[in-house]
Amino acid sequence: MFRRLTSVRLHPVQLTWVAALFFTTIGNFVLWQTLWSRVEVNGLHNLLFFISLPVFFFCLFNLLLTPVLALPYLRKPLLALLVVISASCSYFMLHYNVLIDRSMVQNFFETNQAEFASYFSIPLLLTILALGVLPAAAMLCLRQRNDGKPMQTVLWWLGNVLVTLAVLALVTMVFYKDYASLLRNNRQIMHQMLPFNFVRSTHSYLKRQYGAQSQPLRTVAEDATRPATASSGRPKLVVAVVGETARAQNFQLNGYARATNPYLSQRNDIISFQSVSSCGTATAISLPCMFSRLTRPEFDDVRAATEENLLDILQRTGVHILWRDNNNGGCKGVCERVPSDDMPTLKIAGQCVNKDGTCYDDVLLHQLGTRIDAMQGDALIVLHQLGSHGPTYFERYPAADKVFSPTCDSNQIQKCSNEELTNTYDNTLVYTDRMLSQTIDLLQGYAEQRDVAMIYVSDHGESLGERGMYLHGTPYIIAPDEQTQVPMVMWFSPAFAQNTRIDLACLHTNARSKDYSHDNFYHSMLGLFGVETSVYRPGLDLFSACRTP
Repeated sequence: MFRRLTSVRLHPVQLTWVAALFFTTIGNFVLWQTLWSRVEVNGLHNLLFFISLPVFFFCLFNLLLTPVLALPYLRKPLLALLVVISASCSYFMLHYNVLIDRSMVQNFFETNQAEFASYFSIPLLLTILALGVLPAAAMLCLRQRNDGKPMQTVLWWLGNVLVTLAVLALVTMVFYKDYASLLRNNRQIMHQMLPFNFVRSTHSYLKRQYGAQSQPLRTVAEDATRPATASSGRPKLVVAVVGETARAQNFQLNGYARATNPYLSQRNDIISFQSVSSCGTATAISLPCMFSRLTRPEFDDVRAATEENLLDILQRTGVHILWRDNNNGGCKGVCERVPSDDMPTLKIAGQCVNKDGTCYDDVLLHQLGTRIDAMQGDALIVLHQLGSHGPTYFERYPAADKVFSPTCDSNQIQKCSNEELTNTYDNTLVYTDRMLSQTIDLLQGYAEQRDVAMIYVSDHGESLGERGMYLHGTPYIIAPDEQTQVPMVMWFSPAFAQNTRIDLACLHTNARSKDYSHDNFYHSMLGLFGVETSVYRPGLDLFSACRTP
C-alpha cells in the first residue's frame, strides 16, 4: 500500500485537496454526527442543502489549509501534526461530547501527569492510531511534484483559491438562509470543526498568555483598610473549602433523594444555598474568577491574572493567608503571592496511595492544626480539593467511603451504566461531605479562642451522560445546568455570627429563596473580614442583607 502511495506524485495544490477531503470526511466524524442530527431531509430543498454541506466544507477546508500547505518545507510535517492532534480531539469529542474552545485548550496546557494519566486508555490510543497516525503517515508518503516555474506556481495557487471562492460563494448564495439558520442555532459547530477549532483556540490561549506575562501586576484596592471595629478582639479564622466538580443537583442538602450528605445533614447549624451559579465550567476560569473583583460578564482571564486578587488584598490588610492545594491543576495563579502547601508532594502515607500520584482530600487536613496554631490574628485558610474530578471518579474516595454500588471503576465512563456512573460520582460527594464535617470538628476545637467559620463552594459542576455529555468545560453559553449549578455550604460558630453581626435566620431564609453566584464570593469575603475599600460592592456581599445594626 505504502509503495503505491510513494509512487503517486501530487502537485502541492492537489495535496491540499487530499487534506481538505480528509477533514471533510473521516477527519470530522463528530461534526457530521451533529449535522446529520440537525438537518432534516424532508423535501427536495432540504435534500439539496444536505448534499451541499460536503461541498461547502471541502471548499472551506481548502481555503483555510492553503496558507499552511503553501509552505514548501513545512507543509507535510504541519499537515501530519494537524491530523494527529485532530484524532486526539476526536476521541474526547466523540466519547465525552466535549467541545474544543479556548478554555478546553487551557485545560490541556495546564494539565499535569496525574490528570493526563486519568484519561489514558487503549481506545484513546487506537483512535489516535486509526484517525491520526495512519492517515498522517499516508500523507507523508505521498510524493510531491515540484511547484514548477514561479509564474506557474502562482497561477496554480491563485486558480485554486479563486475557483474555491467561486464555488463557496455559489453554494452559500443558493442556501444562504439554511446556512445562516444552521450556524446561528447550533453554535457548537464552530467548536467541533477540526482542525480549526483547536488551532484558533490555541492561538487565542497563547496570545493571551503572552499578554498576561508581559504586563506588570496592577495593585487593586490601594485604599483597603480594616478598622479596629472590624475585630471583636478575638481573631477570626475562616476555612474556605473550594470544591472540584461538585454539582448542586446531587447534593442531599439541596433536595437530592440520596444520602450524599450523611454527615452535614445531621447538623442543624448548616446553611446550604439552593441556587448558586458558577463563573465558568472549568477550574481554569472559575477559580481565578471567584477570587477576582470581576463578575462573570466582566471576567477576562488576562486582566484577572495581571491584577491583585482577594488574597492579596486580605493579606495586605493584615489577614494571614494559607492556601493548601490537592488539585491536579494547582491554584491557577490565585495563590502565587501567598503562603501555600502543595499537599501531594508531601506523599503522606495512607492518603497519597493512588498510582497516578494523587491524594485523597483528607490530606488537606494533615497537621492543619499545627499551621493554625502558628497563626496570630485573623486568618483565611483555603483548602483546594481534588473533589469529584473525573473521569476516574472511583479514585477520589477510599474504599471505606464506598456507600453506593455497583460502581464504575474505569475511566471509560461512557461505557458504564447510568446507575454505576451515578453511584461512583455520588460516593465522591459522600467523601467530600465527611471531609467538610471533619473540618468543622477541627474548627470547633478553636471556638474558645477564635471566631471560626467554614465556607464551601464548588468551582463548577459535571455532566454525567445527560444529553450525551460527560465531564465539564462546555462553553458557558450552551452549558447545561449540571455544569453551572454548584453547591455552596456555610457553617458559623455562634460567636462568629454574633461578632460579625450576621443574622443566621435571615441567611437561612435567603439561602433557600435567592439566587447567588461566584460573583458574591469576593465581596462577601471582604465584608466578612470587615475590609473597607472603594472596590467593595455591598450589593454583591451576600451577608450584607443579613447584617444587623
